[in-house]
Amino acid sequence: MSKVRIESIEVENYRSFGERQRFEFPGEEYKKPIAIIGYNNVGKTNLMNAILYGVGERYVQEKTFELKDIHNLDKDRRLFIRSQMGGSSYGIDYYGKDKTIAGTHTITCKLEDGELYSEIAKGESFFGANKHYNIFYINFHNIKDEISTQKTSWGNLTSFLAKHIQKLVDSDGVMATKKTYFKDENDKLKEEILDGSKLNKFIDSIKENYSVNLRDNNCMIDFGLPDYEDIFLKMIFKIGLNGNMDSPIPLEHFGDGYISMFVMAVIQAIAETEIDDKCLFLFEEPESFLHANHQEYFYKRVLCNLANRGHQVIYTTHSAKMIDIFDTKSIIKLEFDEDKMQTEVSYNNIGNFDIEDEVIGVAQYNQYIKTIEPNLNKILFSKKVIFVEGPNDVMVYNYVIRKKVYEAYLSKRGYEKNGEIPYDVEEACKSFADTYLNFENIVIIPHHGKSTVFLLVELCKHFNIDYFVITDWDLYEDFIGELSKYKHESDMKKSHLYKEASSNKGIITTNWKIISSVGLDNIHYNIPRLEEVIGYENNDKDSLNIWKKLNETDEFSTNLFSSNLEKFIGLNNIKP
Repeated sequence: MSKVRIESIEVENYRSFGERQRFEFPGEEYKKPIAIIGYNNVGKTNLMNAILYGVGERYVQEKTFELKDIHNLDKDRRLFIRSQMGGSSYGIDYYGKDKTIAGTHTITCKLEDGELYSEIAKGESFFGANKHYNIFYINFHNIKDEISTQKTSWGNLTSFLAKHIQKLVDSDGVMATKKTYFKDENDKLKEEILDGSKLNKFIDSIKENYSVNLRDNNCMIDFGLPDYEDIFLKMIFKIGLNGNMDSPIPLEHFGDGYISMFVMAVIQAIAETEIDDKCLFLFEEPESFLHANHQEYFYKRVLCNLANRGHQVIYTTHSAKMIDIFDTKSIIKLEFDEDKMQTEVSYNNIGNFDIEDEVIGVAQYNQYIKTIEPNLNKILFSKKVIFVEGPNDVMVYNYVIRKKVYEAYLSKRGYEKNGEIPYDVEEACKSFADTYLNFENIVIIPHHGKSTVFLLVELCKHFNIDYFVITDWDLYEDFIGELSKYKHESDMKKSHLYKEASSNKGIITTNWKIISSVGLDNIHYNIPRLEEVIGYENNDKDSLNIWKKLNETDEFSTNLFSSNLEKFIGLNNIKP
């Protein structure tokens, strides 16, 4: 039985990494996959490459790293990658000590005579150790390369599938006992097929001419199968869809989506057949080429299942379908500091996500909110989050923000919204307004009830994500400012606001808790409700009629769009 796990890694002066960043991974008791997330070009792939060097999956030689691998192309910087590994023993060395990948592995670079030289700290080399463990790296961007079983010109295997097939062949005692029999039977079959054939005459002619060319050397030419160990790497997978068994098609002829699902099946098969081993799976954007529904399937059915079996799974992703926001230990979030020009850890916390005074249990809320709110995971991929009550609020604030941004951008370009505007200017301003939230990476998420908004706010605090809450006040009297003065719930309940509230005590208590948790600068109340603020007089919450009302309204006051919200979305910072 083999077991391997990466426990931590430190990266410094490697590509986008400048100052040293440390990443910790949960222990084997945590059975969930680990996602590396972040915007484009923040360094996710660089971190994955550092991990590959750190676990020995990519071998470090004297000239492994070049100037392009050093942060800011500065030769004077010293590249540094240090991994801490855990793993089982695979034998005993000359000194009677266990052979294992477990321990520290430190990779550095030094500058000599203007040349970069890679080196590994003395006594910390993993060279050759990784072959004794199941470490699988799959880059789903190049999915067709990952099913190739052909050797390179140097005789090396590059794909995870080829390496695993080779390992199975090399270690399988049943196949080893049949090696001689297999070779003899194939030689007999070859002779029977070639006997009297044009191909056999062609081969004999080659032999005669070659012998003459070698000055009548009595040479032998064998036209046959590859070496036994390589035969199974020359074989190819063929697929017959919809019951078509007569003319299956080579797998490589299918589209990338089909191949991704085939690789998914290979990964599942590895987990099911390697029951005694604990593997390390490293995936680069497994959502590539998959439909959104299949992405979620891949996450729940494959990644979570692998981790639940005790394997360590680490992957990069851009997909909100491939994570679970409430499994906070499973998230590593990167950001790029534009001032320092380097990748930094935005979030990596393997402690528990705990909050005080839960309104509803985290586990129960997790199941509840994921059932009704499919966009929840977008929070983690966003720079800022606006929480609103429900779908109508999403519609209203998307519309109002777009309108406000359009007007602000138009003004910055020197035009009045009611004046004469050239067509190209108007279209440019509309396009800018339509994409503003996307460009600023701001997402609007329904919290579906005051009693649950606390958890989402605490979650944002935990991940250090900026948030803003928009909700209904549900009372006609505006005493928000006075309510916010009470620091403790007990003091608030002694106040005249609470004592004189009669049937509204529950609403006052909930609003006080929201104000205490969120803060007045990060909250906007619609008094008493959104529909009445926009002038919609019916109580039916009809989305289509509310939409019509929005389009009939020319101006939206601070009662709907407060100065705090304006500041939060950066409306004043818009440049022409």
